[in-house]
Amino acid sequence: MDQLNFTTITPDRERGQHLRFEERCSIKIFKKLGYSLRKIAQQINCSPSTVMYELRRGTGIRKGNRGRFPQYSARRGQRNYEINRSRCHKSHKIADSDPFLQWMYGKVNNYKWSLDSCVGYAK
Repeated sequence: MDQLNFTTITPDRERGQHLRFEERCSIKIFKKLGYSLRKIAQQINCSPSTVMYELRRGTGIRKGNRGRFPQYSARRGQRNYEINRSRCHKSHKIADSDPFLQWMYGKVNNYKWSLDSCVGYAK
């Protein structure tokens, strides 16, 4: 940069990143202070829809008609995030592929064969 008085502010949080636990705690505090979704999103530098989804994720289910309305919990939000994250990995599609690949996958997985031994056996 050639300018001496450069005024660009680098945000603490990059756009597109997942929320950290500290940001979830900030959402909880701002929600208790009565901030709107847009104001909370502006404070933690994310999209308002991200804040909305996080509030849904971290708010418990109301049990019965006469019970209290559940409040947002950063711990519950973090726990639900980790559960959802553990299930989001794409499964492998070996079963739909070539029969040789299926055979080779079975030998490597079940009998601990190397790939070279599978190819040598197949030849």
